[in-house]
Amino acid sequence: MTSLSCRRANRRGFTLIELLVVIAIIAVLIALLLPAVQSAREAARRAQCSNNLKQLALAAHNYISAVGVLPQGIQFQYDPNSGDFWSSGSCLVPLMQYAEQQQIFNAVNFDINMYNAANTTVSGIGVSTLWCPSDGTIQKKYVYPASSGAALDTVDLPMYYNSYGANAGEWFQFTTNKARMDQMNGLVYILSSNGPRDIIDGMSSTMMFAERAHGLLNADDQISWNWWTSGNYGDSMFSTFFPINPFRKGQNLYNDGWHTYLDGSCDPFVSAASSFHPGGANFAFADGSVKFLKDSIDTWKNDQTTGMPQGITRNGSRLYVLAPGTYVGVYQRLSTRNGGEIVSADAF
Repeated sequence: MTSLSCRRANRRGFTLIELLVVIAIIAVLIALLLPAVQSAREAARRAQCSNNLKQLALAAHNYISAVGVLPQGIQFQYDPNSGDFWSSGSCLVPLMQYAEQQQIFNAVNFDINMYNAANTTVSGIGVSTLWCPSDGTIQKKYVYPASSGAALDTVDLPMYYNSYGANAGEWFQFTTNKARMDQMNGLVYILSSNGPRDIIDGMSSTMMFAERAHGLLNADDQISWNWWTSGNYGDSMFSTFFPINPFRKGQNLYNDGWHTYLDGSCDPFVSAASSFHPGGANFAFADGSVKFLKDSIDTWKNDQTTGMPQGITRNGSRLYVLAPGTYVGVYQRLSTRNGGEIVSADAF
């Protein structure tokens, strides 16, 4: 009979070299699997972002069914403190009744400005449907102290932010001048009132909403822009004047020229569609579909020195002027409701 000591002597453990080899193999496997895991997580986040846009588009269609048109992008309401009319709530606020946020809609007093005291608590309610899960900063809340003047009454203004904006078209005009307002060719903008009958370019080839990468803005802009309750360009609307994800284009967009082209104090990064998703951004179209448009989508040509579109200027009346032969890309054509362009489905 084999003794206990002999059985123990036959046992064999790992040598140090063998242990190091096993650890190295495990490390290699982790290195190989980690990108796949991260890619799967990002795919899930992108799908959730797409679903958020789908819900916004459906809410907009329900609003149209009830009212006949989309909510205004910029409206003005009286402020008794100053005796002036100020820009007020965003197009997103009235959509809450159709986005499973009836309690938020019920909390709004639509007879007064969004930034008078009675409405300021609404800005401090976060709406997860308005947050892209790939943006790690979007869920943060900021509280403007009463001394800042952010609210129209002397009260604190709590603010949550949003990842999505409505399609204002190729540019921003901030005015009540009819000639300039007539240049607005998107769906939602200053004093807009567009419904399906106005989308003559086709519902399936006209953008309704797009995402914006809040966390890619600099620290000051993250506080100052993308207010979810604000009806101002850059807060709840986007334009196609600059390409998707200008952060990735490597062009000189922060220069002295951009303010000549953009109203509402917006810079290129605030006004453009953008995302944290690799290679492009999600867009909801007027027919309710959601599409991922690549950074490489055909767009009008930008001057490599200034970043500004070639052939486009603004005259003394602040009207946009396109020089003869100015190239208009697929990206811009998808943002206009009435340009008369034909865009084939395989072009985007």
